[in-house]
Amino acid sequence: MINLTLSRIGVVSTLALGGMALVACGDNAAAPQPTTPPAVEAPAVPDTATTPTATPITGEWAALQTFVNKSPSQSNLFTDSPIAADLRTLLGDKHAAFLTNMQVESPLQQDGDVLFASGNKQHAGGSDQAYLLVHPQTKALEVGLWEAGKLTTYKTDGSNIRKPQDVQTMISNAQS
Repeated sequence: MINLTLSRIGVVSTLALGGMALVACGDNAAAPQPTTPPAVEAPAVPDTATTPTATPITGEWAALQTFVNKSPSQSNLFTDSPIAADLRTLLGDKHAAFLTNMQVESPLQQDGDVLFASGNKQHAGGSDQAYLLVHPQTKALEVGLWEAGKLTTYKTDGSNIRKPQDVQTMISNAQS
């Protein structure tokens, strides 16, 4: 008697589950179709005005292209490169302070036609730091050098190198 009752419960359960599955599937042919197509989102377009593409480097400083994505100390950018002599001349007696303030350095990066790197003195970020901008096509340099929190800018005469967003942010943060 118990086996018969359990068998009936099993059959009833199976039929009930099967019926629920049929109801859940429903008849799609009778379902109303939407009259308007769903909205399609436009693909994202990069903002080329704010993110310039890398410009090929030509001329006397073309070798700097091989320094991109390498740390300046690894590539000897500040001491043995096409810009090394001009950098020493530009900074004069501040060259040693610049090297000290670039101890913790970013790799040389390219933003359009500008190469740049930044860094800070070990354990003195925010008060003793520096950035370097290089415009290879015009052979122009710009260095921002913070000493004890005070920024002094050194640049090639007549140059006005565009500052990449990372450098703008560095300057802004230092002013805060």
